[in-house]
Amino acid sequence: MLRTVAETAKRQFRIGLALFLCLSITGCSRAEQAPVPSSAQQCVADRADLERHRVERVIDGDTLQLAGGDSVRLIGVNTPEIGRDGRANEPLARDAQKALAGMLGRSPMVWLQDGEQSRDRYGRRLAYAFDEYGVSLSGRIIALGLGFHVVVAPNGRYAACLQTQEDIARAGRSGIWVDPAFSAKAVRALRPGEGGFARVRDRVTRVSFKENGWWVQMGGKLGVQIDGDARTLFSQKALRALQGREVEVRGWLVPMRGDWWMMNLDHPAMLRSAGD
Repeated sequence: MLRTVAETAKRQFRIGLALFLCLSITGCSRAEQAPVPSSAQQCVADRADLERHRVERVIDGDTLQLAGGDSVRLIGVNTPEIGRDGRANEPLARDAQKALAGMLGRSPMVWLQDGEQSRDRYGRRLAYAFDEYGVSLSGRIIALGLGFHVVVAPNGRYAACLQTQEDIARAGRSGIWVDPAFSAKAVRALRPGEGGFARVRDRVTRVSFKENGWWVQMGGKLGVQIDGDARTLFSQKALRALQGREVEVRGWLVPMRGDWWMMNLDHPAMLRSAGD
C-alpha cells in the first residue's frame, strides 16, 4: 500500500529530527558525529512489506535475538566482534552494540524482511532489518563508521545504497575508518592460520579463469575466488586489468596449508582499487 505524501513527509521529518538531536548532543562520540546521509541516500523500505518483531536482546552490532528465541543476523553489515571464550572485545564492538540497541528504542522493536537466503549455516535468520521509520539499521550502523558494508550472495538487495553509507563514513574518517586496528593488511602481514573477516590490500600477481571459478591472486599467496552466480556481476576484461595493480578486498579469510589463504568474493562492492 503506497504512503500518502503527508505520511512520507511526516516520516522524513521524524528521521531528520532524530539525526539532528543526535548531532546536537555534546556527549556524542566521534563515530556518532559521522556525516549523515540525506533521506534520498538512505536505504528505506515500506513498513507495510515488513514483519514487526519484539527484540529480546542485542547480541552485538549486527545480531539480534527476537522474543521467542530466534537469532537474526543483519544482512549487509559486519561489525567489530565482542570477545567470547576469554577473548578481548575488538575496538568499537561495544559502541556498535550500544548504537544498535539505541536504534531499537526503549521498547525494542525491529521490522524485518527476509533475505533471498533466509538462514545461515548456524541456523540464524538472515534478514534486512529496519527501524520504526523503515530506515535500514545496517545502513545506519555503517554510516556511523561502526561496521563494514558486506555482500554475501545472494543477499545483495540493498547493496548500492549501503555502499553509499560506507562511502560517506569512509570520507568522514569516522569509527573503523580512523582506528588503526581495522586498517587493511598486506598478505605478508597475515599470520599463518589466520582466519575470519579481514580487509587485505596488496598487488594482484595473477588473474585466471578456471572451471572451479575465476581467481584473483594477491601478494602471491591469497587466492580470491569468484564463483557461481557471482561471476555475472564481474567482467573478465576488468579483472584482467587488475593484473599488477594494488587492490583492496574484504571478506572471510580461509587459511590453507602453509601460509596460503583463500577468500570468496560475491560482489564488486567487496573489491576496490587501493587508491579509491
